[in-house]
Amino acid sequence: MKNKLIEKCLFIGEAILTSYSQIFFTDNKILAVVMVIVSFIDWWTGLSGLIAVITAVALSEILGYSSVIIRKGLFSFNALLVGLGVGTYFSPGFDVLLLIIMGGAIAFFSTVFLMGLLTKCGLPFLSIPFLLAMWLLLLAFPSFTGITLNTEALYPSNMFFKLGGNALVVFVDGLANLFQDTGFDTYFLSLGAIFFQFNILAGVLIAIGLLIHSRINFLFSLVGFFVAFGVYSFLGMYTGSLNYTYYGFNFILSAIAIGGYFLIPSRQSFLWSLLLIPVLVITTIGSDRLFGMFELSVFSLPFNMVIIGVLYAFKIRYDQTRSPILTLVQQKNPETNAYLFDSQPAKKYAAFVSPIRLPFMGQWTVNQGHDGTYTHKEFFRFAWDFIIIDTFSEKEFSGEGLLPSDYFCFDKPVIAPAAGTIVAAVNTVDDNEIGITNVLQNWGNTVVIKHDDYLYSKLSHLKKGSVEVEVGDVVVEGQGIGKCGNSGRSPYPHLHFQLQSSSKIGDPTIFWPLSEYIVGDKMKLRFVQKGIPEEQDTISNISTSPILQAAFKWNPGDEFVLSMTTEDEKEIIFSIRNEIDIYNQSFLICSKTGAKLYYENNGKTFSALNYIGSKKSALFYFYRSFYKIILSEHSALSVETPFPVHHLYRFPLLTIQDFLVPFGMFLKGNYKLSYKETDQMFNPQQLEMESQITGRANHAFFLAQIAVHKNREINIRCESSKTSKINLKWENKLYQY
Repeated sequence: MKNKLIEKCLFIGEAILTSYSQIFFTDNKILAVVMVIVSFIDWWTGLSGLIAVITAVALSEILGYSSVIIRKGLFSFNALLVGLGVGTYFSPGFDVLLLIIMGGAIAFFSTVFLMGLLTKCGLPFLSIPFLLAMWLLLLAFPSFTGITLNTEALYPSNMFFKLGGNALVVFVDGLANLFQDTGFDTYFLSLGAIFFQFNILAGVLIAIGLLIHSRINFLFSLVGFFVAFGVYSFLGMYTGSLNYTYYGFNFILSAIAIGGYFLIPSRQSFLWSLLLIPVLVITTIGSDRLFGMFELSVFSLPFNMVIIGVLYAFKIRYDQTRSPILTLVQQKNPETNAYLFDSQPAKKYAAFVSPIRLPFMGQWTVNQGHDGTYTHKEFFRFAWDFIIIDTFSEKEFSGEGLLPSDYFCFDKPVIAPAAGTIVAAVNTVDDNEIGITNVLQNWGNTVVIKHDDYLYSKLSHLKKGSVEVEVGDVVVEGQGIGKCGNSGRSPYPHLHFQLQSSSKIGDPTIFWPLSEYIVGDKMKLRFVQKGIPEEQDTISNISTSPILQAAFKWNPGDEFVLSMTTEDEKEIIFSIRNEIDIYNQSFLICSKTGAKLYYENNGKTFSALNYIGSKKSALFYFYRSFYKIILSEHSALSVETPFPVHHLYRFPLLTIQDFLVPFGMFLKGNYKLSYKETDQMFNPQQLEMESQITGRANHAFFLAQIAVHKNREINIRCESSKTSKINLKWENKLYQY
């Protein structure tokens, strides 16, 4: 009972703390502590904010909402802003205390409503709940006869004298004099205004917290503000007005949101953050004049209007592969977002989240690809025709090739390229004689499968009577749906394959990359994560190895022993557990250090998605060794992919790269895995591999000699540029003898 109470208190404490940092789109604890300190520069403002946060967290707990969302402070950061605002505007008193609680509740329920409404469109609710609650309270204020305005906030020197005496007053005045007339004085005041602290010390502390948390966010805060400062000057407006309106935080938050949070930090996101500032300036000026008629401040309204509008415009783009790229999964900071995105093997296809694989088994050849020579034009330009070619004769048929059955692809199985539902099926069209086409029944025997909203695959020219599915059937990836034939507009047997956005046979094609296939012949094979097979490519799906599949097949709750032995024979035992989170994401967690390795295993490949935590854990070496594994045993296969640079480099190189991320990546990381040929042709007892990680100028960071045994044991001998040689031994507790 006591332990549960402690856990609940820690949970609520974390939810309250992260409410502060969530205003800057993060749950970083260091930044949160800085924000708490800043809010309490004026004790009454800080206390008001804290009471409002507690109100929102309590309501979310009472209603039983998601602990993950509560912990991140998403239900309560708007209530915090309301509390800070009320504490700034109104003098201390029990009646104001009631106002704070009511304001926190209004912000909370507004958050719940807007979260449900905007999430359906994939849009954030930002600080709209704060605006609604704050405006309602200010409009109702004239009716509250017992509440007076807080004049203490107008005299920060008195506040600093109470906090730290004359010494603190002198220090703050020195800061003000140091940055006077440089523009930075207004920048710091604007930062402080985010937390309703209208003094330069608050802004300096927030800037330091931002810098510690994220160099990118700090950079964009400067860019957003000073571009706006320049626009004000260019338009002939008095830049000093930013001092007494404190609207500069709109430009700071907008630049951070677009440049480093909702978009992957890049040159394009940097450019967009620049372009939006003039729009935001006009929006701020116009809305200020409008709301002035009602004696209301616009607060963060310009920020909300522009950011939500721009994000919606990005989300409805037809081509999501074009920069800037929307951030699909938020990591701990923009730098991590950028580094993980940069390490993706097919980052230009990152927006194509639904994997579509090859619709056949074995090796086939692309006879006609996108924008093909014959029929893949205009509406049908994004299609493929596949045939089978004999490796030795380099022909697609045996004998004279006068009969459909002479062709190697004829009557071969055609499989579902992904899970889905059959929405169209034709099975009665006769197969043509060689050289003759059926233009009246152009597509011949065809199956159309719905995989997702607006994502369908169409497989055509199938053999008459071979279609094994009917409309309404649910199929899984790899399930047989028919056989390759020569029906429809097909002079010789081949398989026509395309992706389209609707269910009708004959609808136009759409551009969509294929996932996880192998290119090349038996002597040299190259793995493609996502790509567009080109004409004359010989391609195949992954043929899996039972040894590798068994070794990497883990269930939630499975426990492992990962022992690490150094050259001096010192052995350290790490207990590893396989778990799954609320988002259905699998990860390994080290009980000794708390480090987590997030991964994906789809039965054909094992991919490390992210590593979080101590690099002293043996799990980190495991992560480096198995960053990307194809669960195949083919010795001619090699895997090459970028590796996240923040797991290779340290200060000062990584810090410099942090600042330069929006302009380009000069640090590089490369991972390569090669498979060794086994001596045992039949029933091998182990498979051997070698993985290596290199950086700039092929600098060697890591090398691992790997042996994966049939009993699921894995042995790794590692060499790192920073440590001596170590040996790792991975054992599943379930299979330990």
